[in-house]
Amino acid sequence: MGETHDEFNGSVGITVELTGEYDAVVEKLRMPTDEQESLGLVLADFSRLLETVQRLDGGTRSVIVDHLPPEMHHAYDAEAVVDALQILSRYDLVALDGNTWTPGPALTA
Repeated sequence: MGETHDEFNGSVGITVELTGEYDAVVEKLRMPTDEQESLGLVLADFSRLLETVQRLDGGTRSVIVDHLPPEMHHAYDAEAVVDALQILSRYDLVALDGNTWTPGPALTA
């Protein structure tokens, strides 16, 4: 059969061509870790929450909860929504005016 070499003295070059839709190719190249996948779920929920606040042009916590999309990865009650909105407010993505959460300066500037 073939020869085997215990010692590696050369270099190897590999060229691969991927074609297709950009998102499909990027998805194939992505090597997510468990941590990245978990964080991705959090970011997706926060993004949907932020989109809801923007779509409503603001609202109370109960109004926001009532309008959250069903695709949320975690069930958000009013308290959980406030917790998440407080984090988003640190980045000026939302603002609290009385008891109404509105799109923040980072989104309206």
